[in-house]
Amino acid sequence: MIKRRMKQSVLWLVLLLPVQSFALDVDRYPALVELVNTMTTKDGYPKEELISILSAAKVEQKTIDLMNRQYEALPWNKYRELFINQARINMGLEFWTENAATLKAAQSKYGVPPEIIVALIGVETHYGTRMGNRRVLDSLVTLTADYPRRSAFFGAELRTFLNTARKENISPDSVMGSYAGAIGIPQFMPTSYEAYSVDFNNNGRRDLVNEMEDAIGSVANYLSVHGWQQNQRVFAAVDASLSEAAKEKVSKKAKPKLALGELEKLGVEFSKTGASDKVALLALSAEQGKRYFVGFRNFYAITRYNPSVNYAMAVTELSMQISALRSKQS
Repeated sequence: MIKRRMKQSVLWLVLLLPVQSFALDVDRYPALVELVNTMTTKDGYPKEELISILSAAKVEQKTIDLMNRQYEALPWNKYRELFINQARINMGLEFWTENAATLKAAQSKYGVPPEIIVALIGVETHYGTRMGNRRVLDSLVTLTADYPRRSAFFGAELRTFLNTARKENISPDSVMGSYAGAIGIPQFMPTSYEAYSVDFNNNGRRDLVNEMEDAIGSVANYLSVHGWQQNQRVFAAVDASLSEAAKEKVSKKAKPKLALGELEKLGVEFSKTGASDKVALLALSAEQGKRYFVGFRNFYAITRYNPSVNYAMAVTELSMQISALRSKQS
């Protein structure tokens, strides 16, 4: 059985850490001052309580450093090595076997095949065994206060996190996650946790930290809401080299904007079986040059979880490998 750390069965509740021995000066950071004003006036959050929580957080340079060297920026051949290996494939098959009934129920309700759910959780947290060891409060405060490029995004996540924690009577400094503030088995950001998590085992709470059923159902719900199409393929490889005119249509983003006819006119050869009406022409950096492929709407749905083309291809390829191994052993 795959082992993962089991915590108290309370939403988001994990190890309580000691109170910080120093106070963060909220007034030093305009983004935090703005957050306090917004939450006290619009959310009715008590100001003294909010200041106390924020003051107990740490602004950590290591979090900034990790944000600035994310793995998704690696060339595909290097990125692939991180996620596509026999150990992770074998572990994915074991995870599928252990959770077969829940995966089948999720597919029935949301239309997302088990191998995609399994692979996504496998990429995110090694099947729930590596959910992050940093305080979410510290991560989100750091990225709101001292990461200007995406301060507004993380400020919104911090606001949701604090409001949800207060509503659920959870101590904000007790929640652990990733350096970016993602939480639980599927690594949902707070706004996604609030919007897309589901109580898939019907026990009255949505717990993505401790309950695998909720994690599986929530991943399926997320992809379904973001456009996953049942019985449609994810991508198709390009069968021949591209013309210069076709290369001009290659996008860095997976949003499908090209009609199938446009690619046909440009001489792009690929299997259209199970294709969506709109597609994206994409490329991966391989050791021997570019690897071109056509991404369908389901590929784009995966990038709504993480916008990286590398990420979506890692999930897709891992799912294919796990599914092939399962078929071979059945």
